[in-house]
Amino acid sequence: MNNNFQKIISIIIISISFFACSKHTHSTTTDATKPIITVAEPTANDTLSLAVEPEVHVEFTTTDESGLHELNVLVIKNSTDTLLNDNPTVHDLTTYAYHEHVIPTGIISVTPMKVVITVNDHGNNIESRIINFFIEP
Repeated sequence: MNNNFQKIISIIIISISFFACSKHTHSTTTDATKPIITVAEPTANDTLSLAVEPEVHVEFTTTDESGLHELNVLVIKNSTDTLLNDNPTVHDLTTYAYHEHVIPTGIISVTPMKVVITVNDHGNNIESRIINFFIEP
């Protein structure tokens, strides 16, 4: 009986998740416009000095007329070390301003970094931005 109860709860949760977005996924108009990402910091191909500022500022705004659905922000050091993996709540917002600080450690020479921003809207349009930059001690 406990197994049946778990199945029923699972079905209810899936149904609620499906219907929560149904107004956007089943609308009569088709949204073919990707969200817009406007990056303020960091600047592409810039070299940031930890001696001047001990943290990296990740700052951008994303917008979409029909409403944002999901956002993911990654900050990666040396193409392998994830320093930040953030999924802020943007559901149904048309504009979202993001500003986070990341403190890289173990920097002993000029080190490649990147910010990867991926956002999608309710029309399942996806926009990504990769900002490559460098950190020096």
